[in-house]
Amino acid sequence: MLQIMFVMFTLVSLMWMSAAAMAQQPSMMSDCDKWIATINAEAGDRVDEAGYTAKQKIDDIARLCKEGQMAEAQKTAMETMTLLGIKM
Repeated sequence: MLQIMFVMFTLVSLMWMSAAAMAQQPSMMSDCDKWIATINAEAGDRVDEAGYTAKQKIDDIARLCKEGQMAEAQKTAMETMTLLGIKM
């Protein structure tokens, strides 16, 4: 009985420690998040047509990423970054 309680205590402690370690890890940004953040940073400062177009494209990129169309989202993001003069 004592051995079973010790094993249960050990398992619960390990689960608790691993959960705490997982919670402290910084979340990784996805490629989509990086593209959107980069475009937002540049487009937010601009008041020209390229900035306006980029702000509209951000919604398209987010939608494509949400739908799982990563290749199309990447293509749109790269075109938008090129339009803004961002080198990747």
